[in-house]
Amino acid sequence: MARMYQYEGLEAELYDSLDELSDFDDLAFYRWFVDLVEGPVLDLGCGTGRVLLPLAESGREVVGLDGSQAMLDLCAAGLAERGASAELVRGDMRDFDLGEKRFGAILIPGFSIQMLLEGADVDACLACCRRHLREDGLLIVPTHMPWEMIWEGRDECPLEERKRVELEEEGQRLVAYQGWRIDAMGQRLSLANRFERLDGSGNLLEVEEKEMTIRWHLPHEMMVRLGEAGFSDVSVYGDFEFEPPEADSESVVYLARV
Repeated sequence: MARMYQYEGLEAELYDSLDELSDFDDLAFYRWFVDLVEGPVLDLGCGTGRVLLPLAESGREVVGLDGSQAMLDLCAAGLAERGASAELVRGDMRDFDLGEKRFGAILIPGFSIQMLLEGADVDACLACCRRHLREDGLLIVPTHMPWEMIWEGRDECPLEERKRVELEEEGQRLVAYQGWRIDAMGQRLSLANRFERLDGSGNLLEVEEKEMTIRWHLPHEMMVRLGEAGFSDVSVYGDFEFEPPEADSESVVYLARV
């Protein structure tokens, strides 16, 4: 298997400040379905704990798995700050073994499954999830569809400022830039990211540039893959609402039962 993308360095450190996942109103959606099942919860690709931390705070038994030690360290710090506990494991979402533990629910939040570029890797991840679920378990897989970029008609966009955050206590400014290149036929979106830390006068203190590629699947493709992985009951929702997705839904969420 090819090495997966790693969040590290400045990108990991600034992740919670500059990431846009908090713009998605997804936490209540996850919690509603997680509360329907018993047993521990696995947050696959837990990152800094955006979803894991509130679940752990509520008293739910949670295990977080991520491939980046830097992100897990930040998650552990968040748990300590909140006085909550969870088991954190460094591992590959395509090939993990958590022993005899079986989960009532497995979440793959943050569209993390789309970092798997090859169909065989997606299949391996889904099969691994199936092995770790209880017989009445639930898998929740959100995906992002870049319709706006596709409909815009451009193949690429140069670096543009994406987000700016003022840290008044530190007297610093954080800025994220992003450019992109899209292959609509190949269903791949390549992102060029630049992260800057500046002082109060605008002087550059630190900079980091990273590139990553994500892949999207159309709903019928994901339905087939979930079925082949052993899931017989699959529901599909749009934009973290409790309704089927529309043709232009940016988020398509799959709920799969064993």
